[in-house]
Amino acid sequence: MTQLDESADRARPVPTTPLEVHTDHRRAHVHPCVTAIDGRALEINDRLVIGRDETCALSFPTETRLSRRALAVVPSGGGAVLTCLSRTHGLVVDADGAVSRLPPAADDGPAGGYVLTRGSATVTGPSRGASPFSLTITAAAAAPAVVTMDPTGTATSEPVRLRTHTKEFVTALLLCRHRLLDATNLAPPPEVPELTRAVLAATNSWHLVAALDRDEATRKRLTGRIHEHLKALRVKLVRGGLAERGARLTASVMVDLLLATGAITRSHLRLFDDEAWLRAQEAQWWDA
Repeated sequence: MTQLDESADRARPVPTTPLEVHTDHRRAHVHPCVTAIDGRALEINDRLVIGRDETCALSFPTETRLSRRALAVVPSGGGAVLTCLSRTHGLVVDADGAVSRLPPAADDGPAGGYVLTRGSATVTGPSRGASPFSLTITAAAAAPAVVTMDPTGTATSEPVRLRTHTKEFVTALLLCRHRLLDATNLAPPPEVPELTRAVLAATNSWHLVAALDRDEATRKRLTGRIHEHLKALRVKLVRGGLAERGARLTASVMVDLLLATGAITRSHLRLFDDEAWLRAQEAQWWDA
């Protein structure tokens, strides 16, 4: 992770928008927000997908060089995580002159992410100048310093690292699987009971799958383990500087953060074809 220049930490006034909470730049806003160059604005309360398609939260149908789904914006504490969804073009993030580039998504998912936790950043691309596509992402007031994740993978440390042989990892992988298969999938991740079943089925722990329905004690024990692994993942995301301590990290936000940091990638799905990995996971869950 890279600390941006001090100038990036200064919050710029929020442009006049149709949202009442953002119309007066003298008032502190309490949620991160995204504002288009034409004045349209949205609070970032959930995952937003932005692009050319009219079904997007903010649509730019006249910008033919923009992908149908180009950018995902996800709340994180008082700021937001930005990831490029397009496989054909990248995006440019400018935080008061500190410029970062979000490269096009790779076959195994987004190639990098940007975390804005204070101030504002402008997102443009694939064309600049007179393009109707230009966004200002503004973090909520009283947030900590701006940080970015290096999309080239050259950062000296990773904000979140998961070991693939652990049950925590397979829990995270199954939590993210729907988005790994389709980066534009807006469906929420599975709830804990469904996630528990998916983890056991994926690791060939079939006797435990059967026990979920017939034995209340087994069901409570296994879903409790999944809760524990999700709690541990939340702790790692906070320790990695991706969310403020005490911030509400929903399952959807966790998915976006895990994908943006590269802790979980599409290439990890190949593990489901790795017999040795499956046997090791199966042994762990049978002993759960």
